[in-house]
Amino acid sequence: MDKIAVLMTCHNRKEHTTACIRSLTEGEIRETLQFVVVDAGSTDGTKEALRELAAEGLQIRHIHAPDDLFWNGGMRIAMRYAAKYMKDCAYVLLVNDDVKFFPGTVSRLIARLTQYRTDAVAGATKDSKGQQSYGGVRQKSKYLARYELIPPSEEPEQCDTFNCNCLLLTYECFRRMGNLDPMYVHSMGDYDYGLKLRHRGATVINTADFVGECDDNDISGSWKDRGLDRKTRLKRKEGPKGLPRKDWYHFVRKNYSFPAAVYHSITPYLRILLGK
Repeated sequence: MDKIAVLMTCHNRKEHTTACIRSLTEGEIRETLQFVVVDAGSTDGTKEALRELAAEGLQIRHIHAPDDLFWNGGMRIAMRYAAKYMKDCAYVLLVNDDVKFFPGTVSRLIARLTQYRTDAVAGATKDSKGQQSYGGVRQKSKYLARYELIPPSEEPEQCDTFNCNCLLLTYECFRRMGNLDPMYVHSMGDYDYGLKLRHRGATVINTADFVGECDDNDISGSWKDRGLDRKTRLKRKEGPKGLPRKDWYHFVRKNYSFPAAVYHSITPYLRILLGK
């Protein structure tokens, strides 16, 4: 039986983390799933909950990490661990712990990857209203960082990049592509990783159906919330979960051009200034 390394990071959302893990095991051979959970200093009983899952027979490697670690940093630790200690796995599955997967998802992902002989499959998720929330992504421009989601389709479509809420790779592809860029704190690491795969010749396709439920991030209270004053919006934009200028500039400069990086660096501030 081929083993699958399932990599995720978490912080103080025990219910989401355990529900995600349980949902991935539904309709699967449990022994094939090897979970690596990087826990950024959770204090809500996550450690004990993971220990209980392990006692039920699940293969879970719980890695303690600093409590100021965000998504990109946590996933880098998980991916570094998998690259060093999980070489006997045939596949690597990157997931967000707030996805509740539908039964048999892993088997369907592997079947699609195998059928089309691709390097990776980006799983599409839907929100509680049935609208697509994450998945494979296509570029809308060659010169600017503009994107749109690729809906599920029976006929596979090549993805330019993706969200890492659900991404299955062959272990060989995972090994060749290396880790996430350490320049990012929280977001942008997955889009950057996807663009790296594409630039290095890897093929990534979408799924035929939705793989699970996952609500998109609510803009309420974020830097995009037009109901907040400018000072608050600016502060939240520069926070780790906003659009920090160094991370954003690095992403656009690396993947597009210097003029594009300047343009994209300025426009969020104009948006805040104009109340948009």
